[in-house]
Amino acid sequence: MVTKTDFKMIMKNTILTLILLFSTLVYSQELSLKGTVIERETNLPLGGATVQLVGSDTGVITGFDGDFEITLSIGDKIKVSYIGMKTIELPILTSPISVYMENDINQLEEVTVSVGYFDISEKDLSGSITQIKSDQLEKNRNGSVESILQGQVSGLVVSESSEPGGGSGVSIRGTNSILGGTQPLYVLDGIPVDPLTDAAGMNGSGGSQSSLSFINPNDIDKIEVLKDAAATAIYGARGANGVILITSKTANNENGKDKVSVSYESYVTSVRRNINVLDGSGFENYMNQRVLNQVYQEITDPNRNGGPFDGSQVINSGNFPEIIEYTLPYPESSGINTNWQDETYRLALSDRYNLNYRGGDFKRNISMGLGVNNEEGVIINSNSKRVNLNINAKRKAFDEKIDIYSKTYFTHKKGNAASVGNGQIFQQRGVVSQALQFQPIFSLLEPGQDDDIYSALNEGNVVSNPYTLARYVMDIKESSSFRQTLQIVGKITPKLTGTLKGSYNFQKSNRDNYYPLNTTRGRNTNGEASQAFLENSKVYAEANLRYRNRIKNHRIDATLVGTYEKNEIRSIFNRARGFGTDATSFYNFSSAEEILTPITQFREVGLLSALFRVGYNYKRKYFVDINTRIDASSKFSLNNKSAIFPSVAFSWFASKEDFLKKYDRLSELKFRMSFGKTGSNPISPYQSLALMTPIRYNFNDEIITGFYESNLANDDLTWETTDQFNFGIDLGLLDSKLNFTIDLYHKLTRDLLQYVQLPPSNGYVSRVDNFGEVENKGVDFNINSIVVENDDFNWNFNANLGINKNKLNKLNSNLDFQLGPSIGFSQAYPILFMVGQPLGIYWGAQTDGIYADWEEAINSGIAGAAPGEIKYLNNYVDVDESGQPLAIQEINFDDYVKIGDPNPDFTYSISNNFTYKNWDASILFTGQKGGDLFWVDSWQLSGLQKTTNVLSSSFENSWKAPLVYENGSYVYNPLAANVNNVGHPGALIDTGARAISSDRNIYDGSFIRLKNINIGYNFEFSQGRNMRVYISGQNLFVWTDYPGYDPEVKTYTKNPQKRGVDFGTYPGTKSMLIGLKFNY
Repeated sequence: MVTKTDFKMIMKNTILTLILLFSTLVYSQELSLKGTVIERETNLPLGGATVQLVGSDTGVITGFDGDFEITLSIGDKIKVSYIGMKTIELPILTSPISVYMENDINQLEEVTVSVGYFDISEKDLSGSITQIKSDQLEKNRNGSVESILQGQVSGLVVSESSEPGGGSGVSIRGTNSILGGTQPLYVLDGIPVDPLTDAAGMNGSGGSQSSLSFINPNDIDKIEVLKDAAATAIYGARGANGVILITSKTANNENGKDKVSVSYESYVTSVRRNINVLDGSGFENYMNQRVLNQVYQEITDPNRNGGPFDGSQVINSGNFPEIIEYTLPYPESSGINTNWQDETYRLALSDRYNLNYRGGDFKRNISMGLGVNNEEGVIINSNSKRVNLNINAKRKAFDEKIDIYSKTYFTHKKGNAASVGNGQIFQQRGVVSQALQFQPIFSLLEPGQDDDIYSALNEGNVVSNPYTLARYVMDIKESSSFRQTLQIVGKITPKLTGTLKGSYNFQKSNRDNYYPLNTTRGRNTNGEASQAFLENSKVYAEANLRYRNRIKNHRIDATLVGTYEKNEIRSIFNRARGFGTDATSFYNFSSAEEILTPITQFREVGLLSALFRVGYNYKRKYFVDINTRIDASSKFSLNNKSAIFPSVAFSWFASKEDFLKKYDRLSELKFRMSFGKTGSNPISPYQSLALMTPIRYNFNDEIITGFYESNLANDDLTWETTDQFNFGIDLGLLDSKLNFTIDLYHKLTRDLLQYVQLPPSNGYVSRVDNFGEVENKGVDFNINSIVVENDDFNWNFNANLGINKNKLNKLNSNLDFQLGPSIGFSQAYPILFMVGQPLGIYWGAQTDGIYADWEEAINSGIAGAAPGEIKYLNNYVDVDESGQPLAIQEINFDDYVKIGDPNPDFTYSISNNFTYKNWDASILFTGQKGGDLFWVDSWQLSGLQKTTNVLSSSFENSWKAPLVYENGSYVYNPLAANVNNVGHPGALIDTGARAISSDRNIYDGSFIRLKNINIGYNFEFSQGRNMRVYISGQNLFVWTDYPGYDPEVKTYTKNPQKRGVDFGTYPGTKSMLIGLKFNY
């Protein structure tokens, strides 16, 4: 019998069973889930998000409107992910659903990297790319983009210019080309940049300006440096020297709020250090010593008629009549002591203003930036004023299916360049060379005086003092740049995106020179002026299709790009002389006595390109990237107009393998490998054609214009091509708090474009042709660490190292070496391109000290050997017709050897960033080992061969005869001698061969530099307002053995044939800055 209690128990079990059965039936029921993925901040649909069934390979990608549909069972879980968003997991009980996703701040900080025509996840990279973010840029308060890059990227070397607005040279992974330079391709917001170029000027006037002066560093959001072929091959013909991508700031993430940022910076700049040359009394001693040394050398000559001085004779005109020719120039001091460096250099005061506005939301926004930079140079009368305007706008149109972008850039720049060039000897020495060499016993010119008073100590030549050159020579550079870009992006299908982009860029540079009558050059020509302009108009168009899809664990990312660009370049150079008055200067050529024939040019350059790229990965663990680019250039003949530049890259995310997941401290381990071909066409247009050039000549007493063939046609002229292999490892430890990156690379550049000398019988001097091969191989290493991270204190450490070995493997078939361009006042040729050696080595005579006496000099058998002269090594024995050695050997090119190498052994940088509560600080050290410098001014400053000023250290350690001048007579005094183991030749009136290139001109360019130190304090106010006050120092300390102004500042920053040459370079500077930035 069933009791009441038993009945209740049975009913309870039955109900539980039914519930369990019902639940099982419900949860096993299939459901066609429909839903929409929405970004919470903007409340907009999120296309391209991944919706995956947890525990299964089943997954779909949301469409353009964020919609998706997937079949599953009720109760299953789905995982929704999107780059830059927090991943969401949620169970499914009903349909449809809406999934709201939020930004993942940690991801957004490092989520995507620009690789040119598209962005990809940093985790998906197979190429060698370094990203510099806005917070890093913020700490380096510098006025040029090139200087900001210094020390930030391994393998990237910057040759700086300290001149206001001056141009800096940048090289990535060595030098590939003889004609092509080292400058990488710059790409601003997806459009290749044509660097601003100076209009022509008179010889030796001013330097080139910064290629990127139209970009305000304050408007930059991030910079990516593309180094290997997998990254650069997408730019094909222009990627051989690397690519630098610059992305400007936008207002995409302002969430409907208006934000205003105002900053002001004031900074003071000075010459890093004055070079210690002789003061007034020291120079007078030097001039007197020239006479003493000359007299002693002549009277002790063993071949002297009447026999040499042996120390016992009285030195008078009776015993030695030749001394009548010599008198001590300064038996008494003039009392004049002019420090020409102090007169010419100044403490420069400069300031910068920036105003930025950003407002709107994801649908429509605008960002505007206005920057004003008023920069004084440390050389008097040198300055640069620049105004930058940048406007970025975005709007979603046509029911939010199309994104329209507009980017506008405008820059105006004007300034006076210092006359630093050493273009024409005795007509116009450069300011810096003159500041060092000009005699300190001369004063500034008084009213009514002219340069004639200086001629006595300048070999009868009339030269201007450095103050006059700096103060009165006019070299006014003015440039404007306008650039407008329009871009349309739309989803053709949920998986296919199309982009149309168009850009117009107009650049114009004006340059006006004038040498007034109170300068030597102006005096000789009765006033000399020039006017010039250069215009570059460029049209750029691009069409881009990008297809992205995911099929289970397979992801495909394919891009097809077509581009067209055309440049029209016009220039004119006018020159006149004989003005008679400085009143009109360069403004009115009609008042000139002689107007030279204008030089005009008109050039067109076109480039048509196509790119196809496919990226594939499996489980985001195994990656393959394949690129193929075709470029067609108008610079080449039809048979060589186009070229293909392919690349392939592989990477393996090893840390995602199951056998490595057990290592908790291993955050990331990735292997990368790539190979590709890039190109370069660094020549002027029309070089493959036969060119005719006009010439004016006298025919029957009339000036006739004719034409001659100036360029020999070369239908076989083709591209330089660079094959590059790269192998890299990315290692992250301790939750990515310790990260290492190492890249090994090998680059081989073939078919070097260069000027080839032709035999005289040909009728042409030279033509451009393809000969030679250059090899670069090296290592890039980077370490990044979060040393301390807590609520109050954070410390980040970063260091990088770049090693590059460069070698010229081939020239043409019948040459082992080729001379570089001439250098210096004496037009010497110390630069050589030799097979088996690095590009641009220094080639000259070896030396082994100074001859102490006549016995040592005569025993050497070297022509011109004498006491106090440089002891050159004879490495090649000259022989007579019978093959016997000549008694007297000449030092010439046959005796020369490699005396230096401008390529550094390695470069490095170390940076630390700290934050403590509201305080922040950063410090950056940069440096290099090796990298020899050829200091042209050392010929004068350490050669002690002329009546110009010299280095104090060179004179103090020079050969000095045991002779003094007392009571009107020359007296032999061994205690006054300095003849043994001296470092520099004696000061003499008639010197031997001291102007030849030798190892005495070569200096080690190694240095360690405190590049930047920055300390700031942040004030936090209500409603998100804040203010930062900061102080910053640039180049405050440099540890180096180089006796010049700065081992890193070089004259020819963009000329690969003159690397490492310091010839009157604008002096290196240091600066202190104080700034304030307010964000509203």
